[in-house]
Amino acid sequence: MMNKQIKLQSGTNVSITDDRVRVDLPKAPSSCFWNAVSSATLNGGDRIFPTSGNKSNSDVIHVINYKVPYTYNGYDPTPLKLLSDITAREGISSERTVGLLTAASMKTCVTSSKSIQGVTVEVVVTVGLSNSRMAGAEADFFGLLSDSENYLNKCDAKDESSKKVAKIKSGTINTVIITNTPLSSSALIETYAIAVEAKCRACSDHGVRCSKDGMSLAQGTGTDCCVLISPTISTLSNDDKGGNRKMHFVEHAGKHCLFAEIVGQTVHESTSEAIMINIQNMHGSYLRYKLKSYLKAIISLLNGSRPCVPPRPMMPVPGAPLPIIFMGIFTVFLVYFAPLQENASVLLAAVAWDRYLAEPPVTVHPVVLAGNCISAILARVPDHVFKNSFLGFGFGVLFMVFMLTFFISGGWLFLESLDFLSACVRSMSFGYFNGMLQEAVNLSTWATKVLLLKSTFSLQLLCTIALQMAKFLEREQIDEARMQLSWLCSRDPSQLKSPELAAGTLESLSENLSDGFVAPLFWYVVLGPLGALGYRIANTLDSRVGYRGKFEWFGKPSARFDDVINLIPARVTALLLVLAAYCVKGTSPMNGLIVAWKESTKCESPNAGWPMACFSGLLGVRLEKPGAYSLGREGSQPCSKDIRAGYIVAQFSGGIALIVAVIFLQFC
Repeated sequence: MMNKQIKLQSGTNVSITDDRVRVDLPKAPSSCFWNAVSSATLNGGDRIFPTSGNKSNSDVIHVINYKVPYTYNGYDPTPLKLLSDITAREGISSERTVGLLTAASMKTCVTSSKSIQGVTVEVVVTVGLSNSRMAGAEADFFGLLSDSENYLNKCDAKDESSKKVAKIKSGTINTVIITNTPLSSSALIETYAIAVEAKCRACSDHGVRCSKDGMSLAQGTGTDCCVLISPTISTLSNDDKGGNRKMHFVEHAGKHCLFAEIVGQTVHESTSEAIMINIQNMHGSYLRYKLKSYLKAIISLLNGSRPCVPPRPMMPVPGAPLPIIFMGIFTVFLVYFAPLQENASVLLAAVAWDRYLAEPPVTVHPVVLAGNCISAILARVPDHVFKNSFLGFGFGVLFMVFMLTFFISGGWLFLESLDFLSACVRSMSFGYFNGMLQEAVNLSTWATKVLLLKSTFSLQLLCTIALQMAKFLEREQIDEARMQLSWLCSRDPSQLKSPELAAGTLESLSENLSDGFVAPLFWYVVLGPLGALGYRIANTLDSRVGYRGKFEWFGKPSARFDDVINLIPARVTALLLVLAAYCVKGTSPMNGLIVAWKESTKCESPNAGWPMACFSGLLGVRLEKPGAYSLGREGSQPCSKDIRAGYIVAQFSGGIALIVAVIFLQFC
């Protein structure tokens, strides 16, 4: 049992036990009250504690930093009730106590003090780091107002009776600063800011990484609390008017001031020491902590550029951070030098490019070129061709054959030109530079093939937009979510509500996983790069003209051809989703398989129903489009939580598809 007693220079008593740190301040200086500014749970905010004038201990101010049990759930009892019970157990007044909560070990408690020119600053710190956060990290709880239904947690639990609460995590940096000198109003705010910045500096010095993003340094934890206690002058104005005496106080506390230096150094030193103690307790050694920190950063790099999302719907996707770009380039080069068959290495490198690097430039992107070509041709086709079923169907066949022939033959000519150039360079002699030049040409040829294959699929962008939808729905940004849905599907989102937007996202995520990733990989394995390119052109034709309305007969050949080439990939995608669901908690793989088998035919498309119905079943949600289909009727309405689960399932599915494709290319 730990039981330490520390008496600070100002007369403040600090008592440390296994479950709490208690700070007892002496009575305030003559003609002053104690003023506490804090983000504390009990008596937080800007509080003045009056002095009664008697000599009893009733005027003593206390700070309690209580270590909650590991089993504490955050609501039973409530934090205020818990702290009130603790003050009663300690035999002190809850009205004169500033109460904090933490789950950090009291062994990390560090005290420090500095005194210059009669001004004393004392600091008491405890540190826990497992809840580390950088400023601006994604929130865990999405309510804004205290009377909001989702103020504490918006987890969208399936059980509506479940209590939505915020659990206290075992990581909090609690800082108590005490000074014996009154502060002006502006100096009070400046001092509080300096204390917070000093804590951030200590975290930065030790490379504390954000638990949400291992690539970024944290500035603290999600539940940090700071308490600044100073005397506040009660009779300053009367003394000044009478001219009898002048009270001394700190008027400014900016970084150029001596008082800021004292506060900053004291908080930084004590916090840094407490962090070191925490690291020793949690990791055993500083070296092991740094290795784990670097490992966390590497894992974040391997995750790719997520969450790399547009700041507003329909804006360009921002570029990945430089470390991720370097990781992508390194991975592509690593694949190039790996002992793999060329087709297998090209596929691996293309997927790495998709995960880490930007999309190919639109000026040379085959899908963009195909879209522009389709638009140019459609603008020149007379309207009576579209209105006549016979003419429309006939010209539609010719149009589809022309587009496929033009782009596939163009792709073949391009690939043959690359191979011819490479062969020419190998046959020449360049003396000393011969080997280097040949290797450079081989690398350039290989990289161009990688870029061509990458242009036929996109898994990263699809998942990125799905994550953005989840973010918008979690924050109840419905208008932005409606705009964002247009990235994923052609459905009119103007009247859609949150569950319908979530459903549209999941439907598009599952269907586009098949169309935008699994199918191109399938045809790449079967027919090589030209197979993937041909599939992408056919799929683009279907998305542009293969629907009812003006282009119904003209687009029917493209739509039927797209149905044929997706027959196998769509069903393979459903199987991949089932396999991937075994890796994701909270999903039901067998139910996904059952729903896919029973309800896939409810969709008009012979293929889209398979991945969508499978998604519906394994996530336990209902996906429906009024007047068209309803999949998983027994499921609940989808929400942002389901989008995040679906995103993970889609990522695993893509990974399994990649592994299977590489094995086929390497050994078959």
